Amino acid sequence: MAALLGETFRILGSHLYLFTLLSLTVWLPGHVVRHYLEFFGSSEESGAQSLRLVVAMQVVFDPLVVSSVLCALGRIKRGQPLGYLIVLAEGMAAWGRLFVVRFIINSAIAVMVLGGLAIPSSGAPGLAAASVLLVLASVLLVLLVRFAVVDSVVVLEGGNALNAWRRAAQLTAGRRWVILWTAIALFVLIFGFAMVVGQLFRVQPELNHFVTRVLVDCVLSVSQSLFTIAFFLVYWKARTAAAPETVPA
Repeated sequence: MAALLGETFRILGSHLYLFTLLSLTVWLPGHVVRHYLEFFGSSEESGAQSLRLVVAMQVVFDPLVVSSVLCALGRIKRGQPLGYLIVLAEGMAAWGRLFVVRFIINSAIAVMVLGGLAIPSSGAPGLAAASVLLVLASVLLVLLVRFAVVDSVVVLEGGNALNAWRRAAQLTAGRRWVILWTAIALFVLIFGFAMVVGQLFRVQPELNHFVTRVLVDCVLSVSQSLFTIAFFLVYWKARTAAAPETVPA
């Protein structure tokens, strides 16, 4: 896990300018509009509008960021030329396929979350409800780890919503504990940063203004590329182990 995390941060640091451009192409306008609504919009409607905007950006446009980052990572590993417009164009070509796959994943997560939230309201005993919630969370975690590299399969191998799942499961076989602990470490790091900043805003309210909030959310958006990079590295290692490629000089 340490080696995977080290290479993940090395790649992000070496190509930070490119990953920042790709991420903020989508998320900077979204963050600006979102915080404009929160700071200057109607108090009754701004919360709901902001939530709808975030959901729309995450579901519709975030796959474009992920597909572009994956195209860039593929070029880095193959030693091919890099460029913002090149990888963005390649990412847009894979955007539709990844959108469909991500939509299936998001729908499954939503169904499981809503099902878990409906359990307490159904009058089930507390222990039984907690057990069912634990089972649902475990199943969701297992599925997310099992198919952690499905984005890479869709973007870099031309997979689709019908055939990408089996290929992703094959590539993660024997590597799922590494995937799990790497994902946990990255989540703790990013969530911890968000919590520290949130606490700083509460202690120093004068820092909690429009520009600062947009900048912090931009940093968080770029940092989410760490998940994409880490899962890509797992995918690449599994793929090259199965069928070694000749990397151009």
